[in-house]
Order: sequence, then structure tokens, then C-alpha cells
Amino acid sequence: MHIANATVDAKNGSALKNQYLSGGKYSASTEIISGTFKDSAKGIDLQSGSVVLKDAEFSGNRADIYLNTGKQITIEKTFNHNATVDCADPKDGRQLTTSTAGTEYQKNLNLTSANAGYLVGYKTEDGKEYRCFSKKVGVTINGLDGEIKAEDPAEFTVTLTHENSPGTGILTFGDKNSEIEYKDEHGAYQPMPKDGREVDLSGDKNDYAFRITPKDAGKQTLTAAVVRDAVEVGTDSKDYTVAGRVHTTVTIEGLENAVIKEGESKDFTVKVDPKDDAKLGEAFIDFGDKNSEIEYQDKTGAYQPMPEGGLPIDLGDVKEPYAFRITPKETGKQTLTAAVKQGENELAKDEKDLVVSEMPILTLKDGVITSVTVPGKNGADPEDITEIVKKNANEDGSFNVPEGATVSVAFDKDAFADSGLKFGHWDITGLDDPNAYQDKESFAFEMPAKAVTLKAMTQDASIEDDEPDIVGPIVIGTTVVVGGAVLGYQAYSLGAEFAGKLMALPYFPSNRSALAMMLWEDAGKPMPESELLYPDVGQEERDMDLQHAARWAMENELIPDLNDEGTAPEEMKFYPDNAVSKIDVLNAWQKAQELKQNA
Repeated sequence: MHIANATVDAKNGSALKNQYLSGGKYSASTEIISGTFKDSAKGIDLQSGSVVLKDAEFSGNRADIYLNTGKQITIEKTFNHNATVDCADPKDGRQLTTSTAGTEYQKNLNLTSANAGYLVGYKTEDGKEYRCFSKKVGVTINGLDGEIKAEDPAEFTVTLTHENSPGTGILTFGDKNSEIEYKDEHGAYQPMPKDGREVDLSGDKNDYAFRITPKDAGKQTLTAAVVRDAVEVGTDSKDYTVAGRVHTTVTIEGLENAVIKEGESKDFTVKVDPKDDAKLGEAFIDFGDKNSEIEYQDKTGAYQPMPEGGLPIDLGDVKEPYAFRITPKETGKQTLTAAVKQGENELAKDEKDLVVSEMPILTLKDGVITSVTVPGKNGADPEDITEIVKKNANEDGSFNVPEGATVSVAFDKDAFADSGLKFGHWDITGLDDPNAYQDKESFAFEMPAKAVTLKAMTQDASIEDDEPDIVGPIVIGTTVVVGGAVLGYQAYSLGAEFAGKLMALPYFPSNRSALAMMLWEDAGKPMPESELLYPDVGQEERDMDLQHAARWAMENELIPDLNDEGTAPEEMKFYPDNAVSKIDVLNAWQKAQELKQNA
């Protein structure tokens, strides 16, 4: 039989009843092409035979489709309306529609269950698909009461209530699967599978243990759902609150802008405050690739090599501060990073910059450092270490500056703002070409591997820069060779600056040490006869140039001896900081030139 465009109703019966014919000898076969089945106890009543539903509308029926025991209805993909299905023999997995080739159209059929406790599911087997009943499952979340701390695990259970539902289902927590672990049969927690955990639905009741480690703070909702036969057969939701977490902090103390001489060590401490991470247990203080340069202080106060993977600590029993010392292997600007870790998880870190170098001394008088930079590693841009150098000034006001650093200095104008004085020139020792910088109010130079002294000399601010610096008549009573020409003059009055230029004087030093260095360097740095060292001149290796220059100048009577008569040779002083006049400088220079000619 074919039905098309019919409207059928039966208030207390079946709008269409498909059953045996001729006393039960023949089964009816019905094809419903279109039509309306309404206001009936049963819209389509499939007692026997077969029904093919191509399209139809249902309204007002207690059940749109009724299936007798073991019966299935054929629904083609042209059917696009909703229908309720009632079965004489409901059970979990009960097949409702005939199997068709796997085109997945049946998955989209809009069918609902008229049998209490069941949902209409979807299955595929052997490449074929059909609709079936899936028994509802009771889902209850327990144990998420109270507040949870972010990133702290909280245990809870899920109870599944069901009555002999054969087979299995999938329990999932949706987008929170990644935050949840389940307890396996051995009592150990395992990561929740991305698509959910398989659960047994064959008994009456099951409890499953989980723990959640929330990532974010705030009010949240956890939803547990059981999926079977491609439908959600049970669900429960629980609201809970996650408190924000205060993480561990770590602080390096004692290395603030530190300058460390190459080959030497420096003590420092690391302060760890675990805060809400105290329950996390064992962690490690790790300095990364600098572990090999660091030692830690043990319980006896002795220093021990740093363990390769870091120093183990208990976040629940932090001892503050942890003492360390570092012995850098490389020179230059470096960054020390202290991290508190658990495995690969970094809880906190702190960084401090430091500079490692042989550190020649820069002495700067009446001048200021404007910048200090060191070459960047592997061709990177230069790194500014100005503040580090300034903050680590020595007690005498001198500075430790790495060899090869570019140093910019300037005359300290502020110091002479109301003095009536202005910049005149620099007295320079330690630089190979002092003439290149002598007359520059500010300049930059590369720090050599020896001490450098820069002293700014002033002059009356009312003197114009192009005026000769006249200090009175200077009488030079000998023959002077200048540039290969012999200048013989007696009682010849010259301005000091003009005389200095005439005599090829490189610059005017202001004290005895600068004068000695100028004369000694001009003479080719000859070694003195005596090996005695002056007690008022530095004794370190970096000071040897000045020791030699001073002893040589004194031996050759280029600079006056200021010691008392009868002073023992080993007690004689040089008085390196005593000022010298320009007349003294010119006379000393003249004598030094004569010494060179007669050598």
C-alpha cells in the first residue's frame, strides 16, 4: 500500500496500523510518501510487515511511531520532520530503524523517545548505520565543595547510576579534560584522555575518582557527561570557586651592579619565598649554564660545588637565605639567572647583571664619566655599563674599568660653575697619544690594559681661547734645538704657551707624576739604574710605568729632589701629586731634549 497526501487521525487508536492480513497469513507492506498523522494514540502502528517512511508530518499523537516487539521501521533520508518513537520492548541498544549503508543520514534523523528512561541513540556496525535506544544514566559529581586554590589539585568523584546497561560509555568533562586526572586500578592518577574516559555501564552503580588542577581563578562550572551511541545519556554540573594563586618569588641579593675581578670570587645569597607553592615539596635552585661557576654553602658553612641539576630545596621548609659564591670564567658583562624549578616547570626566576674584567684603574679629577660601554657578545650591539662602573667606584674615587671598554669623559662644568674658571686642558697619563685628547673638553677613548689618569686643568674664564697663556717672562739661558734648527737665545722672554709650542712640548702636565711620564715616554721609556721603588707611588704591576718614569727622571735630575738631605735611598719619596709650574715643565723638557741629543 502507498500513502500520499493523506491526513489521518484516530483519537483513541492508530492512524495507520500495519499488521497481518487474511487471518495472519500475510503481512502488510506500506510506503508512506507524504501525509499527516495527527491526534492519535499512535500515528504509525507497526505490528507486523514493514513500513517505509519517506516523508510525513506528525502532530498531537501520544506516539508518532509505535514498534511492536522486535520490529524496525525503514526511514529514508527524505524524511525531515520530528517523530517520537515508542517500543513494546524497550531496552538499552534496542534497534529502532533498519540498517542502511553508512551514508550517515540516519544520524541526522530527528527522532526522540516516548519510552521513559531512554534516549534515541545512533550506531554503526559493519559499515551500516541505524538508530537505537540508549538507556539514560544518572550522573552525580561529589566533593567539589568549598574553595580550590588555582594550580592545586582537588579530589572529587563521579557516581554513575544505571540499571544493567550493557557495554560501555565515554565520560568526559569537555574543555576541562586537560585539567583533570583519573585514578586507575592501581590507585595512581593518570592524565584524562583528550576525548574522555571509557566507563562500564553494565552494573547498577559505579563510582569513579578524579582530581582537578584548575588553571584559572574565578567562579567556574564543571560538567560531567556520559556519551553512548553518539548521544549524551547523562550529565551533571557543579559550580565551584577557584582562588587566585600567589606564586613563588626568588631574589638574588649581593650582586647588584657587581664588578668582579677575573679569577676572584664574590659571595651572594638567593632568597626564596614559596608562598602558595609551599605544598609542592622538593624543588631546585638552578643557575643554568653557570652552575659550574657557582658553589653553595653547606650546613657546616663550607662551600661545595653546585650540583649539576641545581641545589635541592624543600618549598615547605625554606631556609633563608641560601648562600652562594660565584667565580666567573669569562670577562665582560654577564647576566646571572637564578630559577626555582620543579623538573622542567619554572616556578620563578630573578636576574642580576655583573661585569667581570681585569679592571684597569681610571683616575679622573675634575671630570665626569658620561658613558662606559663594552663590546656586545657575538657581534651584538655594545652594552652600557656606566651605572655599574659608577656604583662600584673605589674609596679614592677612582674607577675599575674593563680593558677594551669605550669610556666617554667630560670636564666637570658644574663643579666650576661659579668659580670664574673654565676648562684649559687635560693632564693625561696612561694613554698612548695624549695629544689627541689634551685640548678636548670632552672625548672618548678605549681603556688600555693599564692605569689611566685624567686631570682637567682650568684657566681664567675671562681669557679668550685664542689668546696666548702669558705667565710672565721666561728666561731660558741655553741653546735649544727645535725641529733641527738651533735657536740660541739668552734672556729671551716668551709666553709659556708659545714657548711650549716652539719647543714641541706635547702638553703641559700639572703634577710631578704627569711630568715624569711625559718626559719618560718622549725619551722612549728607558729603564732607570736603580731598582728601588718609591713608597708614595703605587706598588702594583699597573703602577710600574710611573715608578720607572719617576726614578729615571730623578736620576737624570730632570725633576727636583724634594727629600731632606741624608734621607736613606729606600726611604726617598717622589711626591707624585705635587704641582709643577709651566716654567718647571719647560726647564725639565729642555733638559730632557739635551739628554736625548747627548745620548
